[in-house]
Amino acid sequence: MTHGPQPPPVRVLIIDDDATTLEFFELMLVAEGYVVSTALTCEAGLAEAAICPPDAVLLDLHLPLMDGLECLRRLRASTLHVRTPVAILTGDYFIDDDVARELGELGARIHFKPVWDGDLHQIVEALVSQRAGLVP
Repeated sequence: MTHGPQPPPVRVLIIDDDATTLEFFELMLVAEGYVVSTALTCEAGLAEAAICPPDAVLLDLHLPLMDGLECLRRLRASTLHVRTPVAILTGDYFIDDDVARELGELGARIHFKPVWDGDLHQIVEALVSQRAGLVP
């Protein structure tokens, strides 16, 4: 039986300053067949994105040195990542209206922690669908 060419695996970049969260998310996504890169800081995440462009990004909002909003601005400033789907993950249920509006304008979807494996799967699938042009 001959199978057609398989699509390349989806590359997901996770940027979060909590090593336990990174490990949990990575384990869940790798088990589902995603190729996962992780970074503990925005600077490291931006460097990783430049070297190996992701198909989707999971980005913590509150990070040291450079927060998630500034990281997203810098991603969007790159022609390489201007349309890369991004999900903002935060434990902060009280996001400033101006921050929330800018995140939306930059095309990010906001999700609140805790994020469990079923939630994570749905978030990444929505990003993959967005990337494929199936969801605006």
